[in-house]
Amino acid sequence: MTWDGVTCTKCSRVGILLATFLVLGCGMESDPENLGTNSEALTGSFTLDFENEPLGPLAGAWSVTKDSPGGASTATIESTPDHGKVLHVHGVPVAPSYLVATFRFSNSLLDIDNQVDLNPSAGAAFVWTFQGSGPSPRWIRLQRAPGSTMLVASTAPSGWTNCAALSSDVWSHVAIIVHTQQVPHTFDVLINGEATACTGVHTYLTAPYTLVNVMDASNQGWGGDVLVDNISVTAP
Repeated sequence: MTWDGVTCTKCSRVGILLATFLVLGCGMESDPENLGTNSEALTGSFTLDFENEPLGPLAGAWSVTKDSPGGASTATIESTPDHGKVLHVHGVPVAPSYLVATFRFSNSLLDIDNQVDLNPSAGAAFVWTFQGSGPSPRWIRLQRAPGSTMLVASTAPSGWTNCAALSSDVWSHVAIIVHTQQVPHTFDVLINGEATACTGVHTYLTAPYTLVNVMDASNQGWGGDVLVDNISVTAP
């Protein structure tokens, strides 16, 4: 099985992405608009939330890939007392269970800002991906591994960079700001508006940018619960 440049053979214990190495995988610019997930394919900048979505399994413009149609990992729209409707990804932390929820778009900005609100439960291990073009790998992945709260950025050629702790059971606002009007291309990761150790990190990523996703990887221990809201792709 192959999607977004990731190959999974029966999603074995090697996992989708997190074994010895990560398999690191255009349109006119428009004014940002607030969108529900049932929108048509997006071109340009946007901000989306889940307020107009029906409660239940994630659908609309999103695609969900999992280890089996009846797999126990789920992606659902739920109501919360503090954030309105949000995306809730529940991952089963047993190999080879996995789930990838993907939202596709096209944006040709050279410098770009991907922001998202994240609320992982205690012990949750997950991956947030911002993908575009350029030499492989064509993405920046932010991950929180089992047993850790450290948010780690992964791309090439920089490899793995510890950014900062991403707290459990509270909402955090995370931003990936990519700078491609310079050589080398770099990116910064901010948490709640504060700079992290992931500042000026070298990446091959470039425009056009094509998707975001949230992943429960198939490796043992990856999973748990993470809430996602207020996703945007705009100029910095």
